[in-house]
Amino acid sequence: MVAYVVIGLIVIVAIVVIVGAIMRKKIYKQIDHIESWKIDILNRPVKDEISKVKELKMVGETEKKFETWRHDWDEIVSTELPLVEERLFDAEEMADRFRFDKASQVLSELQLTMEDIEFRLKEMLADLNVVVESDEKNRKDIVEVKEQFHSLKKILITNRPQYKKTLPFVEAKLEKIEENLTLFEKETNEGNIINARKILSETKTDIEALTETMDIIPKHYKQITKVIPGQLKELESGVKEMTDSGYVLSHLQIDEQMVAIRDKLQLFEEKMEKAEFNEVEQGLTAIFEQLEALYNLIEKEVESRHKIKEQADLLRNDLRIVGEKIDDVSSETVIVQQSYRIDQEDLREQADIDQFFGKLDEEFNEVDEILQEKREAYSILFEKITAMREQLDHLHDDVDAFKVKLNTLRKDEMVAKDLLRDLKQQLIESRRKLQRSNLPGVPTEYLTLLEEGEDVLSEISSKLDEKPLEMQTVKQLLPEAKEKIKLVLNKTDEMIESAVLTEQLIQYGNRYRSQNPMISEELNRAEAYFRSYNYTEAIEIAASAIFQVDKTVLKKFKVEIEEIS
Repeated sequence: MVAYVVIGLIVIVAIVVIVGAIMRKKIYKQIDHIESWKIDILNRPVKDEISKVKELKMVGETEKKFETWRHDWDEIVSTELPLVEERLFDAEEMADRFRFDKASQVLSELQLTMEDIEFRLKEMLADLNVVVESDEKNRKDIVEVKEQFHSLKKILITNRPQYKKTLPFVEAKLEKIEENLTLFEKETNEGNIINARKILSETKTDIEALTETMDIIPKHYKQITKVIPGQLKELESGVKEMTDSGYVLSHLQIDEQMVAIRDKLQLFEEKMEKAEFNEVEQGLTAIFEQLEALYNLIEKEVESRHKIKEQADLLRNDLRIVGEKIDDVSSETVIVQQSYRIDQEDLREQADIDQFFGKLDEEFNEVDEILQEKREAYSILFEKITAMREQLDHLHDDVDAFKVKLNTLRKDEMVAKDLLRDLKQQLIESRRKLQRSNLPGVPTEYLTLLEEGEDVLSEISSKLDEKPLEMQTVKQLLPEAKEKIKLVLNKTDEMIESAVLTEQLIQYGNRYRSQNPMISEELNRAEAYFRSYNYTEAIEIAASAIFQVDKTVLKKFKVEIEEIS
């Protein structure tokens, strides 16, 4: 029994010894950490950092901060850290006596103390760096700021007349900057580095803003007093010249707009005096946009004048063609009525076509009269011509549709008339295609061929109108007419294609003109043939010339010329 008690005591003592050893090790580790931390703080060059401030002017705020930092550092080194050292010895002694809870409490308090010291040191060094860096930046920036300031003063002296009524504003800004520079020097001399930095930064921003303002003021005045008035004068002169040459521009209200612009310019000068530069800039931009819009409208009038004569001539011709077509339809309706019953609805449709065409023709004559008398703007007349073109095209379609209805009622003669209509349409399309191609002209043999085609169609038309109708004669003439019109169509396509190919070959060959005088001469000859409407010969001459220096020309343009190939 005694033996068990002894063994129990031995086990308890062993456990106590082991736990005590573990706890002491933990306490010693914390002590070592705080001790290392303390040594690290003592070894930091804080004193050297504080000494940097001595290089600055030791007055005012700088001197106060220096004394505060030095006192705080001395307090940490001579009082607070030695006290930490003593408390570490106390904690170590408590651990040796197995007073672990007390030792832990002391170490927790020391941890908080060290964190507080660390925080204060970081704040001290951060504040110190702000002062030192601010002084360095001040020394560097003040040189640039003063140079900019003197540069602005020089600009004002040199270009004083350009600033007109904004002079008081600019001078006031410069005076304010000069006052701030003086205040900066005062704050610097009194050791108020941070406040001096703030003043210098604001002054630098003010100088940058004033630099931009002083740059735009002369530009704005130039636009207000010279550029825009000059454009208005030029516009005025151009409008008078155009009006004298027959243009009608009253609908653009140019005079009213120019008066309004001049009023705005006067208002802008007042705003410049009030330093409302942003509003002036926005207003000037709007005026330039307004002037550009006016120039575009005037250019539109010029373009309309160039286009309207050609379009009016085309419309006049097409009105004649459609009118003849409507007359044919009306006549055909009468003829068909002799043999067939036509619905009243269809007859009303035919009457509507006649009425609409009459109205369209009358409207065109009115527009044409106004155009000849120059009583309305070309752009407005051109829009009317364009609208009438669309209406005529639709009317043309309606006429064709009505003819289809009549055709369903015709008998044997309709085959011939259908063919005649198709041949006439092909001839009309051929003429349109020729007009759209913008050829310089057509050869005499083509005109002869065209006349022969028109003659045979006219003869067939006459035969079909005869009573009684001799269908045998018409049938004999139709193959000849088909052949003639086919020849006209083929010749038209061939002529247009030849003209286009000639232009392409000459344009392609222009790259060799400077290299080879012979090619240049041959291309000139090809151009002469082109202007003489001999397009096939022009192709042969141009292709032959280019082939001498470029063997790929035949393949590129798919040219087949006997003399070359």
